[in-house]
Amino acid sequence: MKTLILILIILSFIQTTILSLNLVLIILIARSLIRPERNNLTAVFCFGLLISHLTLQPLGYLSLIYLILVQATLVLSKSRLSANPFLIIPLTGVLSTLNLTAVALLAHQSTVLMPQIFIESFLALPIFYSLRLWEERFIVRKEIKLRV
Repeated sequence: MKTLILILIILSFIQTTILSLNLVLIILIARSLIRPERNNLTAVFCFGLLISHLTLQPLGYLSLIYLILVQATLVLSKSRLSANPFLIIPLTGVLSTLNLTAVALLAHQSTVLMPQIFIESFLALPIFYSLRLWEERFIVRKEIKLRV
């Protein structure tokens, strides 16, 4: 989790300065599909506050939006649909559209960028597989115990 937090901090700086893609949200959605834990909600809230602070938006708006989106992902991850790994593409597209719409409504803007949504949706699949590989191969869980 420490490595993931470090990567998310770096990506939040990249997201607010160079790229306009919601990379942090994509990684948090993928993580909540892979591991439905309560730690995801804490990370989502903290990184929503960080991104709100870095983009000079009122604190808490992005945190609440991110919490709602990841909570919807956690509810969906408990269904049978979550076994299909290609679910991440339409799920990220829908959640990214909801995120951009909510941010545009709160900021009193009228911009929803469809190319950005498509790029985020198709970036979600390689991010999902790389995060799944990282979680399965390099993270030791407490359930694994060696018998002597």
